[in-house]
Amino acid sequence: MPKLRPTALRGHPEPDPNQPLARAAAVGDAHALGTLLANVLPPMLRVVRQVLGATHSDAEDVVQEAAVGLVEALPTFRHECTVLHFACRVALLTALNTRRRFQLRERLTPGASPLDLDEVAGDTRLQTDVLAERRRAVLLALLDDLPQPQAETLALHCVLGYTVEETARATSVPPNTVRGRLVSAKASLREALALDSELEEQLRAWSRGAS
Repeated sequence: MPKLRPTALRGHPEPDPNQPLARAAAVGDAHALGTLLANVLPPMLRVVRQVLGATHSDAEDVVQEAAVGLVEALPTFRHECTVLHFACRVALLTALNTRRRFQLRERLTPGASPLDLDEVAGDTRLQTDVLAERRRAVLLALLDDLPQPQAETLALHCVLGYTVEETARATSVPPNTVRGRLVSAKASLREALALDSELEEQLRAWSRGAS
């Protein structure tokens, strides 16, 4: 799965082209708000689809909910990360809350029916895509049971591919706090997977591919 990389934040940050738009939108500039939303809504939709699934029927509604949340948050946004990172974080939280609210659980849980690779036999790329999707489903289902700070941190790091530093800036916490949350989240996941070695191996393989 390709990693989301809105703007490089390592070393000297590049100028954020959305920052002037966000500042203007925060004080009521409708034109700036329209331009900003045109810039950030497509990546926000990609984030939502990564969490809910590419064909989920509620994806666009969730993006609209996330867009409302973004607009409401702009006046208090401190620009510690890029606007796009902030928008993607809002989309991620909205999508995770949607999963919890409707108890959206993927089929890859202990006791679920195994993947029938005969359905995609002869198509190696399709097999790879299906397995990657199911491994992500394992992680996302387990995220539902984590405390929100841990779930958000793990999702930013593993699902969206943010570095520790990018995650710290997006969540406005020190990098060491991010590392601590990742350690706690991974410990909880290990406990959840302890009784299912197959799911543990799938998640480990997915994690290696996302690192």
